[in-house]
Amino acid sequence: MSAHYYEIRVRGRLSQHVVAEFEDLELVATVEPSQTVLRGPLEDQAALHGVLRRIEAFGLELVEVRRAPHR
Repeated sequence: MSAHYYEIRVRGRLSQHVVAEFEDLELVATVEPSQTVLRGPLEDQAALHGVLRRIEAFGLELVEVRRAPHR
């Protein structure tokens, strides 16, 4: 089974320390109004839920999660 790619938007600009905690994802962009976009492959729903738990643990506000085409 191949991984699905996701784009995850959170409110605010993330520090490099916080971005490093999402080792499966890369920082794609910071966009206005002050959002950070992380993108990358996740093997399954459990991996996606793990990322969402980390977002919650850091107290970040989730804006959007969507599947993205593999680039």
